[in-house]
Amino acid sequence: MTWTKRSTLPQWMMGTFFLLCLTHQTMAEPDATTREKILAGFYPYRQGTPQVAGITPGMTINKSNAQVATTVLPPEVFTVVQNGGLDITVQATTDLPVREEYIQATLAQVGQVAIGADGMLQNYTAGLPFPLIDPAETHAGVKLGWNLRYRDRADVTQSWGTTALIDNSGSVIRSSSGLYIRMYGMHRPSPERNVAEWAERGVLYKDYSMTFQPTDSEGTQTMGIRHNLDTLGDDRWLYDPKTRRTRKLIYAPYDAFQGLTFLSEEFSGFEGHVHAHDWQFIEDKIMLVPGVIKGEVAQLGGPCKCYPIDPWELRWVRVVDVVPREANHPYGRRRLYVDLQHGSPLFSVIFDKEGQHWRTFFFTVGDPEFSTFNKGVRIPIFVGNSWVDYKAGRATTWLPSKNIYNRPVPPHFFTVASMMRQGK
Repeated sequence: MTWTKRSTLPQWMMGTFFLLCLTHQTMAEPDATTREKILAGFYPYRQGTPQVAGITPGMTINKSNAQVATTVLPPEVFTVVQNGGLDITVQATTDLPVREEYIQATLAQVGQVAIGADGMLQNYTAGLPFPLIDPAETHAGVKLGWNLRYRDRADVTQSWGTTALIDNSGSVIRSSSGLYIRMYGMHRPSPERNVAEWAERGVLYKDYSMTFQPTDSEGTQTMGIRHNLDTLGDDRWLYDPKTRRTRKLIYAPYDAFQGLTFLSEEFSGFEGHVHAHDWQFIEDKIMLVPGVIKGEVAQLGGPCKCYPIDPWELRWVRVVDVVPREANHPYGRRRLYVDLQHGSPLFSVIFDKEGQHWRTFFFTVGDPEFSTFNKGVRIPIFVGNSWVDYKAGRATTWLPSKNIYNRPVPPHFFTVASMMRQGK
């Protein structure tokens, strides 16, 4: 059963949310009213930042005054603050719009994109598939799912970082460091930058990783393909430096990623397949979330050293429940809190099949103007993730040592042959 709750967006962002009858014809330009509504979603703070009674920039929220944040934190996060596990410093809301070319691509396809009878995306070219969503419509939830899949992300991302499995006291059980690269071949905001060969083959993106440490895994590489067709599983290969051989891996999105506290499909919040889940739109609301940090890497703290402790801020957030359709999926439900402006997940709250809270994931983005290699890219920079498993009493953290967005990488780098050359 699909159910929705009315949006609580401010009046200047509301009005009648609708798209004209969706056809295969692309509108050259939306009418002025529709255009302004779309731009309001990309610039939600141009007429003022969110205000919540009792919460002001510069204050600290902890167990002594946690009640002021009752309505603006996920209940599972509020409990942590109330119990003294996390103190939150508040900063002013950050205006972090996506790339202008992405906004223009969104405006150019109004009246084109549709949801088919099977829930699949139709007629999508580039930009945000559904910039205007009526919370009461049947497909409101799945539209948010497609928006999440095709949110504005760098054409190319290169991230060096360290992943650590830690216990509830913050002690490191094991860790690894390495490089991760992702490059999109299709649906780039400027179509002339698409990788023609990949687009012809329906390749949405390819990714690559290499492990630097620990020494027993040094030189391990993986390379994968995410198909644009949502019903196709990923193709993935592994290079083993011990044997200097490459083998194809079995697609397993529901496995625990390398024994850590998250699944392969949720490294950056949600990388799963839209069609494999039921999407239930909950609401748009003001939330207190890990802030857009003014630095290169997030700070983690609390007794577990697993919670983001850079200043948090009030932002407009879209809330959606994501329920797996596969019987063998370990989760019963996710509740995703997705930033309205830049479209990135901020929290993912996981429940088991009995409905009990299991895990909470925190995702922190940085302002590119404070990033050494990314000034001017106008893309939120992932600066830290934390996946907290309350049943296991453990957490996994990822912190970058360097991020480089939109620096070109040759397409032939993402091949099995290239992995073999890298491994010699």
